[in-house]
Amino acid sequence: MNAPQNRFFAPGTEFARIERMFGPDHFARDGRGLGDDGFVWQPAPGSAWVAASDASVEGVHYRLDWVTPARALRKAFLSNLSDLNAMGARTRFALFNLGAHCDWDTAVYESLGATLLDLETRHGFRISGGDTTTVIGSGFFSITVLGTVEGRPLLRSAAQVGDRLYATGSFGGSAAGLELLRAGSAAGGAVSQDTFDSLVNAHLDPAPPLDLGPLLAKLCRSDRPLAAIDVSDGLSSELWHLARQSGCALHLDFEKIPAHPSLSALSPEARRAHLLHGGEEYQLLFTGSFTDAELARLRAIAPVTEIGSVEDGEGVFLREGGETRPLQSGGFEHGPAKTDAG
Repeated sequence: MNAPQNRFFAPGTEFARIERMFGPDHFARDGRGLGDDGFVWQPAPGSAWVAASDASVEGVHYRLDWVTPARALRKAFLSNLSDLNAMGARTRFALFNLGAHCDWDTAVYESLGATLLDLETRHGFRISGGDTTTVIGSGFFSITVLGTVEGRPLLRSAAQVGDRLYATGSFGGSAAGLELLRAGSAAGGAVSQDTFDSLVNAHLDPAPPLDLGPLLAKLCRSDRPLAAIDVSDGLSSELWHLARQSGCALHLDFEKIPAHPSLSALSPEARRAHLLHGGEEYQLLFTGSFTDAELARLRAIAPVTEIGSVEDGEGVFLREGGETRPLQSGGFEHGPAKTDAG
């Protein structure tokens, strides 16, 4: 018997597991249930809080032979701040749980503390609680973030037929960097050291546009909703999430996807796979209809590229080489490695 099709998320085993664990009444398209980057709570009219929680586990999300604990912690926090950004919120408070190795010395804890203080100072939030424990085996960071929205929360369900599809930053660099890390230093000479360093840094040091989501929330109105999602699992997967939540078809123009500059050193096949399915970029995908002045305001904060359109129908489609065809969902899943060149 075939497994039932996902209703709220992209096709994929991990997303199917989430939908199987919870009944349909746990999912929502208004931000008040499972299905968005965060949970929206509105204690009073005109006041909105957003909460999100995530875990970063050693061996799945980071390896300490690749990165220091402090650098892994920074990335884990930025991925959580990116979830609130995708909802249009600024992070105000965070709860932080640490699963620490029992052999870490004082210097490791001092570096973690310095990283947390720098994150608080740069991004205007305060760590207000949590827990620390030692582990035997894999360490972890578990983070819950809470933030406020000035304007209207951004929802995955708000894409409308006739909207344009936009993306910030560039794509493919993080996935390529992860592949190079797995292959070893400069992949045995397959790429230059400069290219290796550039792509690895794209994977280890993401730069989510944390000021853009709050501005989008201010531009969002009841008569002009804006949909948004951050790119953590992969461009194709995130597009499927948006399409399913909004009940529409998304058409992606391959030639318009902004590629990380160092991807030019890779084969066309690898470049294409990383662009379409590479995850952990923490850039924003969003839809809307904007004036030139509004786009200029957005582009003053981060690079913004129009990459497609919202159409009537359902699913995700790729325009490439003069043809339009369905785009399969692919990208990172938190479990056994999965390859899908789509």
